[in-house]
Amino acid sequence: MNYNFLHFSPRSLAAVAFAALALVSCKKSNSDANYDGIVPASVGVVHASAGVPALDIAFDNSRLGVTTFNYTDRVDYLPVKPGNRNFRVYGAWTSTATPIFSKNLVFEAPKSYTVFITDTASKMDAVLIRDSTRAADQDSVRIRFANMTPDAPALDLYVKDNPVPIATNIRYKNAGQFFSHKIASNIQFELRATGQNTLLATSEPITLSKVNSNFYTIWSGGYISGSQAAGTRIAVDWFAH
Repeated sequence: MNYNFLHFSPRSLAAVAFAALALVSCKKSNSDANYDGIVPASVGVVHASAGVPALDIAFDNSRLGVTTFNYTDRVDYLPVKPGNRNFRVYGAWTSTATPIFSKNLVFEAPKSYTVFITDTASKMDAVLIRDSTRAADQDSVRIRFANMTPDAPALDLYVKDNPVPIATNIRYKNAGQFFSHKIASNIQFELRATGQNTLLATSEPITLSKVNSNFYTIWSGGYISGSQAAGTRIAVDWFAH
């Protein structure tokens, strides 16, 4: 049996976030932090569309103008005006006014969210997940699992060498609740279909540490039927927030 060994990397785009904040500080827009006293929501965005080239994003008409937002990258939290916003996805390096995809999303202030951009360009979707959770204990962090694998059944997440899953029955476009996990070094995660023994993916070691954050989201992308050579095979990534 060939297992897919995966690399975890918290590729939060600090440069993208800086560019976005620079943009919104230069002109009044729906991503501007100054809304005449209106408190914004905080919104991060994950490129979870395996096989789709670099993207750019916009909230309503405020396009960020980024060119390095690639698969598994995350744009760190941006201030977004609360209410009904039209989230738009463009191909990077394109100047067209027509997005690849758009969807209305509703944000509440001062809540925090992550938007996952999923599936192929022709079937693209934006999955809105609320990020708020209670604080972690001193010796723990809070983690959750999100299934963004379009052709996957419900998935279970395991810690390697532990037969009991730590997240169960997480279906496509869904995330489980945050739960506490002890701080750990060189921990590896495994992914299986719910109720099945076949190992779909094993992560490289990761350290769950408060140095990075108190909160972690572990998520699957790609396709069970995808090509490892093309980078579209089912994969697991993570980000701290």
